[in-house]
Amino acid sequence: MLLLAFDTAGPNCAVAVARSGRTGPQILARAEEHIGRGHAELLPTMVDAALASAKVGYADLGRIAVTTGPGSFTGVRVGIAFARGLALALGVPAIGVGSLDALAFPLERSGEGTIAAVLDAKRGEVYGLVRDIASGATRLEAVALPIEDLALRLSRARRPIMLTGAGARLLAEALGEPQAAIAGEATAPDIADVVALALDAGECGPPLPLYARAADAKPQLDKAVARL
Repeated sequence: MLLLAFDTAGPNCAVAVARSGRTGPQILARAEEHIGRGHAELLPTMVDAALASAKVGYADLGRIAVTTGPGSFTGVRVGIAFARGLALALGVPAIGVGSLDALAFPLERSGEGTIAAVLDAKRGEVYGLVRDIASGATRLEAVALPIEDLALRLSRARRPIMLTGAGARLLAEALGEPQAAIAGEATAPDIADVVALALDAGECGPPLPLYARAADAKPQLDKAVARL
């Protein structure tokens, strides 16, 4: 199966073209830029370039994958809209991959203990996902909550605790214990991990955004629209 995957949920715009193989995913082409904003303008160009580099076309694709957040509201919307539109046009499934799931993925075969994938959500909060390594059970679904609350939830988690993501250091300081190791501080998942999860996923409904909390911008309900 030939897969096109992209991530626009965070500050990066990342694209990969890959195929499934006997020994795992084979990345044919990948590109990534740290842009902060402007995903809508850059994503189509990066996709075209990645397909050209892999020497394949849109008609060759068998699956589309996109990160669903949590992250930037605009970035999440851009990626999901592009994925769903492209999948509809090509008649192929679109798969959503959670950003925190992709961050946690490289640590899931690291033995025993607990993984906490954490991104800084600002305003004293983090986006967090907690998973038990041995069982693979998710102890806390991706959610936005105060750092202290996440630290409290981890107080009974199986040790050792491995932290990953751009909010890992903030959480480590809140935990204040030597058994919490920082495995990485990436602001976005590796697109190769998004590829691996998407190729292994079964077909499901169209990807939906995972915002984890309400948007910062809200309509002014007490204001009326001026009439000309």
